[in-house]
Amino acid sequence: MNKYKIEASDFDLELTMTCGQTFCWNRVNGKLYEEGEPRFYTFQNGKPLIVEQKDDTVIAEAELSKKQVEIALGLHHDLEEIQETFPQDETLIQAFKMLSGLRIVQDEFFPCLISYLCSPQMQIPRIKKMHNLMAEEYGETIEINGIEMRRFPGIEELSKASEEDLRELGLGYRAKYVARTVEILQEEGLTVSDGYEEAREDLKRLYGVGDKVADCVLLFSLGFYQAYPLDTWALKAVEKHYPELHAEKYGEASSNLRGFFGPYSGYAQEYLFHAARKGLIEV
Repeated sequence: MNKYKIEASDFDLELTMTCGQTFCWNRVNGKLYEEGEPRFYTFQNGKPLIVEQKDDTVIAEAELSKKQVEIALGLHHDLEEIQETFPQDETLIQAFKMLSGLRIVQDEFFPCLISYLCSPQMQIPRIKKMHNLMAEEYGETIEINGIEMRRFPGIEELSKASEEDLRELGLGYRAKYVARTVEILQEEGLTVSDGYEEAREDLKRLYGVGDKVADCVLLFSLGFYQAYPLDTWALKAVEKHYPELHAEKYGEASSNLRGFFGPYSGYAQEYLFHAARKGLIEV
């Protein structure tokens, strides 16, 4: 494994891992969304990545390049430059101050997709539990440097799970989304377009993928930083602070928000989403 030390003065690893954007990372010797050891791991293209933060330095062990590690953690972005692309909006400025160092991750596509297929009408810790149960049942456990890591299954591995098997793991009606999407990926594959609108429609070919799930996957896995996922907390923040951008139709609201916040709308979304979720801004 390669070992890297990456200077990251405007970065908060704990906050980035636990703000609700990812289910593909795990806390070493603990649960992701509970307090514990400050080391985290994930897999990218089946290759392990272990990270920790010491002051303004990220220490990473990975079978990846340094650039790949930086992209996985959002460290290739300059947060000050991103903030300068936004309109001078007091609510967003407040959220950035209170959540300083939060970055947008880039997770491996398939695990990210499956986690968000499990997300409808489900709280964050419960989604993570479903993700972990699938990893335990159909993935594999790898030990590196004394760290035991669970790798989420690939398409072929998860295809061994029937809809009923997934229901028994607690996925409920979402089991059909996962099972059918795995079938589609096996039988037809998936090509994602370069343009945002086209890419969102490409993802919606998969069973159970609507606008919100597609936007989450586009933002947190496929590098479409203009995506603005609209879930309950995001909608509450919009309705309270940006009522002129709100619309009943998802596509219209999405277009309004992207037009207002610009090419890094996803960053605005994540800061406002987490600030609303934690009660840091009024909703």
